[in-house]
Amino acid sequence: MKKLIKPILFCFVLYYLLPIIGTTLYASSTKWSKSLLPSDFTLQWFQQLLTDREFIAAVGRSLLLAGVVLVTILLLMIPTIIWIHLYFPRLNRWLEKLLLLPYALPGVILVTALLRTYAETGIPMFVVLVGALFITALPIVYLSLNNQMRLINLKELVDAAETLGAPMSTIIIQVLFPNIRIGVTLVSLMIFSSVFGEYMLTNLLIGGRFQTVRIYMLRRMNENGHLASAVMVLYLLFMVGIALTTFMLTYRQKQQLSLKQTREEKQSKKKPLKEL
Repeated sequence: MKKLIKPILFCFVLYYLLPIIGTTLYASSTKWSKSLLPSDFTLQWFQQLLTDREFIAAVGRSLLLAGVVLVTILLLMIPTIIWIHLYFPRLNRWLEKLLLLPYALPGVILVTALLRTYAETGIPMFVVLVGALFITALPIVYLSLNNQMRLINLKELVDAAETLGAPMSTIIIQVLFPNIRIGVTLVSLMIFSSVFGEYMLTNLLIGGRFQTVRIYMLRRMNENGHLASAVMVLYLLFMVGIALTTFMLTYRQKQQLSLKQTREEKQSKKKPLKEL
């Protein structure tokens, strides 16, 4: 059985890498029809893409949407989770179950309900879209930050800081935030990458009036496959960069936890010696 592990893993890696390699080759070719490999290689599609004003505008819109959603989530959720942990810890069990409901609601049904509710209210659809993305991102944000709060013993930190006379604003900025900084960064990267590449809600709620990178890519796919492949390659590089950053931050967090555990073990070993 152990001998089969490496061939199986190799098949899985090959299965995932072949489409990426094929897309990259197609984005770097002028013609590829009757041969195993492209007949000619070029970077003109990437040059044409990076000089296209519509593409730059689409990237800007995607960054704007991801930034607005991310800032809204962090500003609302971090104080809320701190408040719940300090004053209403019993709500955690119910909120963890309740916040899984967005996963059970299909996106098409959500869009239909939002259009019927807000179409004639005068509220801009961009605001409705931000709210919809906020709701869909709640499970990831709440569960991740909630685990981070438990990990740092939030209640004990706040009680210790309050006994020293520190106000709540100082506690949040100088005590809590440095301890949850890596966790907040990881959540931010996950939310930013998911919203940046979001397609369904944006297309159904706003459509061509707010053309993001994914909408631009699918439109180009019907016009020029080489350009669409170039967009996909750049988007993939962006996601790989975010994934590597997330991996590095996660590894750093694990190192900090291991150092903290070793310090606690050393302190626990020294205490009996002092008592003797």
